[in-house]
Amino acid sequence: MDKDKVLDKIWENLSYVIDPEVGISILDLNLVQKLELQDDGTVNIEVRMTTPACPAMLAYQLSIDVIDAVKKVDGVKRVNFKLLDHYMADEINESLKEALSGEGKENVNVS
Repeated sequence: MDKDKVLDKIWENLSYVIDPEVGISILDLNLVQKLELQDDGTVNIEVRMTTPACPAMLAYQLSIDVIDAVKKVDGVKRVNFKLLDHYMADEINESLKEALSGEGKENVNVS
């Protein structure tokens, strides 16, 4: 696996993820706080919202969009995702964990 190429593709995919509330790329808004690619193909990503009071459904949808964008990249074997700095971050992360568990979803971890 060429880690640089995988990371480049992850960043490219993330550039198409749009914050549903403001209609701007999450990269242009600097919402990705952490992005790491491990040698085994595991991606650790932490994302914050534009405001801690962002509507919960929009934060949830944005989280799903980020996870999907990362999972689509060849070479990514697992995604560890965490939503930060939202008034319902714990509840959203728990809901994502439940929604993404099960058959075919074992390559996603939400903390």
